[in-house]
Amino acid sequence: MKKETKAYIEGLLEDYPRYSVYKAQREFELRHPYQETDENVGGGKAQFKKNDVIDRMLITIDEDRRLNSLWREHYAIQVCYEEAPHDVQIIVNELFFSDPRTRKYLTIRDLSQNNIIACSSATGYRLFNDFLKEVAVELGLHI
Repeated sequence: MKKETKAYIEGLLEDYPRYSVYKAQREFELRHPYQETDENVGGGKAQFKKNDVIDRMLITIDEDRRLNSLWREHYAIQVCYEEAPHDVQIIVNELFFSDPRTRKYLTIRDLSQNNIIACSSATGYRLFNDFLKEVAVELGLHI
């Protein structure tokens, strides 16, 4: 796997606990877009114009690239995480899902030496790399 792909997926893993906030924020931005004030004081409006604001908003939310990519990334990580072995779930929880300010362990080697995971550090790295490959495949990235 390329270094760039690995770093990208690790970045996604670090953002995973905040995906619900990102998705809600993006939906709010789409539902409440910034509108400039109308300076056309004397302008008229069409009388029999159909009001399709809600339809357009739903289409905008449905077709938004950023929101769709957030959903896709969240789903891919969730599926791979749930199917991963228990040791990989512990590694991901300790190194990526926990708060960086309160994180005790910084590497897979630390987790192995302190018997947090039930395997050697080499096996832990191999299992974690397999997990990253599964996420990459689920996201459709080139490995």
